[in-house]
Amino acid sequence: MNIRKLGRLDAYLDAQKDQEKILGASLLVEHKGKKVYENCLGTDRKDSIYKIFSMTKPVTAVAAMILYERGELDLMQKVSDFLPGFKDCRVAMPEGIRRAENPILIRDLLNMTSGIVYNGDYGEAGQSMTKVYKEARTQKKSGILRSNTDVCNKFSEACLAFEPGTGFRYGLSADVMAAVIEVITGMPFSQFLKEELFIPLNMTDTDFKIDADRSFRQAVLYRRKKDGKPVRAEEDIRQKLEMDQPFEDPWYESGGAGLYSTVEDYAHFAEMLLNKGAYHGKEIIGRKTMEFMTTSQLTQQQMNTFKLDSCIGYGYGNYFRILQNKAEAMSNGSIGEFGWDGLAGSYFFTDPEEELILIYMQQIDGGCDHSFIRGMRQIVYGSI
Repeated sequence: MNIRKLGRLDAYLDAQKDQEKILGASLLVEHKGKKVYENCLGTDRKDSIYKIFSMTKPVTAVAAMILYERGELDLMQKVSDFLPGFKDCRVAMPEGIRRAENPILIRDLLNMTSGIVYNGDYGEAGQSMTKVYKEARTQKKSGILRSNTDVCNKFSEACLAFEPGTGFRYGLSADVMAAVIEVITGMPFSQFLKEELFIPLNMTDTDFKIDADRSFRQAVLYRRKKDGKPVRAEEDIRQKLEMDQPFEDPWYESGGAGLYSTVEDYAHFAEMLLNKGAYHGKEIIGRKTMEFMTTSQLTQQQMNTFKLDSCIGYGYGNYFRILQNKAEAMSNGSIGEFGWDGLAGSYFFTDPEEELILIYMQQIDGGCDHSFIRGMRQIVYGSI
């Protein structure tokens, strides 16, 4: 690694700060087992705690594959075997709502091919999930729904966007996956993560809430004004992002977007991924399982609806984007590089070929600029 060239990141990040595009952020780069770059901007610090939103999903995928390796989870099994509500799903079609012909399989949850959408999403399926999601939150508060499993089973009342297995749609599939894990293990999702991942990986700051005695380390949440410049987010933004009570247990433990973490903690997770499932001599999952997890698993039919701006040139599987076409991605990275990102702008990738890890954290409603991320990647790869 050419450290002089890597130092261009300093000027690159400072320019973002000087132009008031970012007021706080953290970046860590590791190469061949060594930290080669580390920087914190503005209000953020080395141990700042961020809500990582969808960077929770790869953690949930590893949790699922731990059970897969033990023979307790069959990827071809029906989700309804664990959550009965999904036995009679409905699909929102152009000609009207009808009963689903295909069952949702576990593999559909892991590959976002279930048809389950996000609340607030567009179309009839999105409107349906918005209604169900609000009802679930009210019923959880009143005690009608008692557990994460109950909440995710309730999500089955919303319409699917398409027949299971026939397309790709980013949605609440990872949340449902977490509920399946709870049914199999008989323990809260957070407890399973703590015992099987967070303790072995020394991820002491990663959880579904922030300990009150660490509140001073919470990264400042921003929103963007009309001119694109960030300002501190108001309470309504915090509520929208479900960050208004960060020191209390969440109303349910979202396997898709619920975790808080630090750059250092998530680096431990990424190091395990880079080391083919092992961390400091402790095996979390096996090498062959890791190979399977980081192989694109979408069919051509499903790829036709895989249209995320951050994934041009990439395939997808087990909540990871996987680089397949460098020309399409306009990337000087490596084929097989994989990772994911989060709603407020967190981003990571792991490159097995170059033994390279990048972890970036920020906390801005609306996420980060894809051009900015591409530039950061170009500097890092250009330093090899």
